[in-house]
Formats: sequence, structure tokens, C-alpha cells
Amino acid sequence: MTEIANPYGKVALYPGCALDGLGKSYDVSLQLVAKDLGINYEKIEDYNCCGALEVKNVNTMAGLLLPARNLSLARQMGANAVMSACPGCHYSLSRTQYFMTRYPKLREKVNSYLEKMGEKQYDMQLLMIHAVEFVYNTVGPEGVKARVKRPLTGLKVAPYYGCLYSRPKAYTLTGYMKMKDDPERPVFMDELLKALGAEVVPFESKTMCCGGPHVYSDVNTSLHLEARILKDAKRNGAELLITDCPLGHVAIETNMNKIAEKYGQDLRMPLVYFSQLLAFAFGHSPDEALLTANMTNPMSVLKRYL
Repeated sequence: MTEIANPYGKVALYPGCALDGLGKSYDVSLQLVAKDLGINYEKIEDYNCCGALEVKNVNTMAGLLLPARNLSLARQMGANAVMSACPGCHYSLSRTQYFMTRYPKLREKVNSYLEKMGEKQYDMQLLMIHAVEFVYNTVGPEGVKARVKRPLTGLKVAPYYGCLYSRPKAYTLTGYMKMKDDPERPVFMDELLKALGAEVVPFESKTMCCGGPHVYSDVNTSLHLEARILKDAKRNGAELLITDCPLGHVAIETNMNKIAEKYGQDLRMPLVYFSQLLAFAFGHSPDEALLTANMTNPMSVLKRYL
């Protein structure tokens, strides 16, 4: 397929630790979807961890410098936008942009460290975007619909965005720009899933925190939050929980059995990355989209579409 123009210019992918590790199926399926849709991005080479969510709590400068180096590398590639598939990475990069933009002395200090590291100063010319926004704003639901070879008619899904995809809006710019989703009630993933023929069920927990960052330090809180998300999805008839966050995806999958034991209620349901469901609807086999690699195997639900 011929590559199409996109509103972002050159897009650099920041994979983070997740897409090269536990979120491999997210990475592989996103590549399939991008190729099918003719949209292009280029991976940042020699990237480093963004510091996730924890580093800023123990060292403020490290929490800014780690993302800033990745932003500097993206600019050295000539990128106009940095795409993250992980909302946690999206948060870290956007947070750094926010503070470096508003506090010149802080920006000067971060850039001085970058120079000492042998990197170029970050010139603040990037837009941070999430993978859902990238697909939505380049081809949109109509472009996705036109590519569907395997309509998912009748499939009931609950799109789970997590707490950091669109918030805080001061960092993510949601609510400030036309190409950004709603900060409190995001709909971009809903619309992409509907374009596949799927039915999006009412889902009040779509932006609720799953407690993923505290899965080891406070497991009971994580189990409680994850149980609420699953219960809400199940109560509204969802057959699959659709995710855009590798941390939330893995945390919920890993704790599924613990939740059943703790609450005496079987809330188990398969989890699928949004890009995996797009790839499946585009005609890719379950193995190609790595659907069979998910801990919660979704093929018991999706086999009726083969």
C-alpha cells in the first residue's frame, strides 16, 4: 500500500521497555497495522528507559533527564512527533516537555546535562502522541473500516484506556487541540473498534487506574482496582477487554487468578491490545498478531470469526 500523508510529519516511535519486552505482541501487531494502513513511523535507536513513573519520586532531575535524552534523539532523527504505545511513557515524555517549556532555568540545566552526555540540546519542537491518536488522526475510523477483511460483527468489547492515556491534560494537551482526545471521556479507541464492526459496551471504568505501578508494593490496592475494572466490563456484557497500555494489560492479566481467589468471583476475561484486534480484523492470523501469545487466550472468543 502506498504510504499516506499524516498530520504529524515525521513520527518517531519511542518503544520504551514494554514494547521490547512484555508488550511484544503490542509492538508486532502495531507494525502489522501500520503497514496495512500505509502509515509510517521510525523507531528511535539507542533509546533509554523513560524512568517510567517512579524515578521522579526519588530524583527530580533524573526523572526529566531520562525522557529528555529520548526527545533529543528523536529531534536528531528529524522527527516532528514522538509516538508512544505505552501511556506511562507518553506521560513521562509529555511531563518533561511541560516542565522544560515552562521553566527556562530548568530547561537550561537539563540541556547542559545532555551536552555533557554527548547529546544535542532538546529544542522543544516535538509533539507527543499516543499510538491510538496516531491511527485515529492519520487514517481515522473510515480508513480502518475500509481495510477490514474480517468484520467483527456482534463482538462486544470494553475499551480500557487507563489513567494516563489522556491525563493530566496539562501534559498530554488533551482538550486543548483538535487532534487530541477528550481528557475525561476519551472516544478515539471506541471509534476505531466500532469501525471493525465490534460493539462497544458502556464502560464507566475506561479511564480508571488499574494500580499497575503498585502491583508489588501494594498488591491489595491493585487487586481491588483491577477487580472493579473487570466487574464493570463483565456487568456490561463485554467479551474482551481492549487495552492500549502494556503495564495495565500485563498487571490485569497476571492478577486475574488472584482476583478470583480474593473476591470469590470469577471475573476472568481475555485481554487484547487494540492493535491486535485491528490486525485480526484486517485478516492476519492469530499467530501473526501474536494473539495466541496473550496470557488470557482470546481465541475462545475470536474463533467464531475465523
